[in-house]
Amino acid sequence: MSAAVRELGHGVYQLPTDYPEVCNAPLWTYLVADGDRFALIDPGITSTLAATLTEAIPAAGFGTGQADLLLATHGHPDHSGGQGSWRAVAPGARIAAPLEDAAWVESFDKQWTRFWDDYPGVMDLRDTRDFLAGLCVPEPRVDLLLRDGDTVAVGARELTVIETRGHTWGHCAFFDPASGALFTGDAVQGHGVPSCDGQSVFAPLYLDVAEARWGLRRLLEVPFELLCPAHVPAMPRAEGVAFLQDSLAFIDQADQIAREMAADRAPAPLLTRELAARLGETTGTTPPVSPQTVATARAHLYDLAREGLLEAAWVPSR
Repeated sequence: MSAAVRELGHGVYQLPTDYPEVCNAPLWTYLVADGDRFALIDPGITSTLAATLTEAIPAAGFGTGQADLLLATHGHPDHSGGQGSWRAVAPGARIAAPLEDAAWVESFDKQWTRFWDDYPGVMDLRDTRDFLAGLCVPEPRVDLLLRDGDTVAVGARELTVIETRGHTWGHCAFFDPASGALFTGDAVQGHGVPSCDGQSVFAPLYLDVAEARWGLRRLLEVPFELLCPAHVPAMPRAEGVAFLQDSLAFIDQADQIAREMAADRAPAPLLTRELAARLGETTGTTPPVSPQTVATARAHLYDLAREGLLEAAWVPSR
């Protein structure tokens, strides 16, 4: 078996992707097998099938044509972008995604408008649009829309859908009772994920503070034995619980930073880019203002505004 393929037991395998070479970030996809059929959880970007999985899947003892189910934890390109690539090699494989994120999976244009291009006056990503689209186009048609509490099967093996939200509006995790594996996508991020070259950190990203906390607390209640995040190698329960708690601790830290900055600036405005920069400096993100830190900063500013501690304002650019 290839050294890059990690057998986790009970028919679960961690497989490599090409995302480190394409985007300088670690990323794994997970294979869950029942008999001669398998599911892939978060099958990478458009190029991943040809770049790594055509070798990794046989190394795990399967053929690509045995794919039965292609699951995305959420709609970002590194998690759902590779789903459409499988139509040619496994035309019978079902494509599944969370209900709230399905529109992003099926349409990069919608994802672009509602996420990547949704930070006017703070960050302009238009120069990266074609690159981002290339990670997930052509888009697939989603066959199975997943809701909280659903079960989805590969053969006789059933995975439970656990809605976690926060990172995206529909983010879901999947629990496999047969192995005790909990596949968490990007719900569990700790204090960020180091880039592959060690020069930066991809800071935690969430769109809503309360929902991010809610999702993490839900996962702490799951009786998992193995935590399987997308950007961090799988880990046993004790380490997984600590990683979940570290993720909650980051949210608390970011909340404290936002409150202190808002109080220090009063009555002057606190700009989104200023909070984003502070969060980036805290996590070691280079440059500190990034898509991750901007999204998370805005989530905290919205949270403080809901409490009546901030008032939204558009400040003329300098």
